Amino acid sequence: MICFIALIVFGILGIFSATHRKIALEAFDCVFRKITLRKCSTGLDVRIKSSITGRFLRKNPRTGKLIYKHFEIISWMFTILLIASLVWTGISGYNYYVYGNCNGPSVDDQSGLCLFDPTGSNAEITECDNEDLTAQTEGTEPTIEGIDLSLFPTYEPKESQDQLVYVGCYTCSNTKKVNPTINELVIKNKESLKFTFIHLLFTREQDYISKIENCLYEADKAAFWKFHNTLMQMSAEQVKDKEEVLGILNKIEEIKASEIIFCSNTIQAEELFQKQLREINKINLEGTPTIFVNDQVFIGPKPLRVYEKQLSTDVDWFGIGLIGLGVLIILIMIYFAVFKRE
Repeated sequence: MICFIALIVFGILGIFSATHRKIALEAFDCVFRKITLRKCSTGLDVRIKSSITGRFLRKNPRTGKLIYKHFEIISWMFTILLIASLVWTGISGYNYYVYGNCNGPSVDDQSGLCLFDPTGSNAEITECDNEDLTAQTEGTEPTIEGIDLSLFPTYEPKESQDQLVYVGCYTCSNTKKVNPTINELVIKNKESLKFTFIHLLFTREQDYISKIENCLYEADKAAFWKFHNTLMQMSAEQVKDKEEVLGILNKIEEIKASEIIFCSNTIQAEELFQKQLREINKINLEGTPTIFVNDQVFIGPKPLRVYEKQLSTDVDWFGIGLIGLGVLIILIMIYFAVFKRE
């Protein structure tokens, strides 16, 4: 199967050289005949064998004879290694397309090394550093199972088919990076996607933001989402400035800012906030953004397609195309193996 290796090598070189392109076509013909159980008619395998062993014979006759004697076994070994690496690359490419990383769906997989994301930007998170929040249990994935999501601001569509739970903070760069993607996802699927936002506080100084949000959500849901999106568009330094945040609140025409501020300072607001903290601690978060789309959890900012792939409305054309291509190749191989034996 030395022709298979030649096909890959000369196929790449053929992009730049007409001479190598001709050899690549010969290699393709040879490989195609081999996999359809026919003999290679170009003689390319013999020429390659002679060329390789000839070089070794001139430099080291003993090694050259050994390679010549076991050339078929050696070529099969290299072919298997090449095929394995191609399969591994294919799996990595599929994982990157579907999950935004090369390794798979788990949180540990998402933070692993990936050739298609060498900087690791798709898995970057801002780690929690709030004494009111418990540290993540090592080896355990984040989960929303058993979490009372009704305590948090939620957008309810007319017919809910999918669920999105978005854990983020207003001062985290990675949350701000993914927020436009989340907004696009929600807008595109507003008729069927139930969307819950959980504000993860990184300092106690931001407690008041969650309390204001809770009061806003209770008073006017549209006003809450306006306030939420404005905070996401502000810089981290602006969000850390309480006067800036209260200034945004004062600009929302649908509500009276003084009533919302009064509400946020009540015992009821504190009780709701403490309930939210207890539920957040159960999620087992490492940092933000952490995003749940139905049963799949993602850490770090992922491309839009990754989140869309987890929706019930999505059709996996990529996977269907791969299966279809595989079936077509097998049918062609069977046809030539049975009906074209010459």
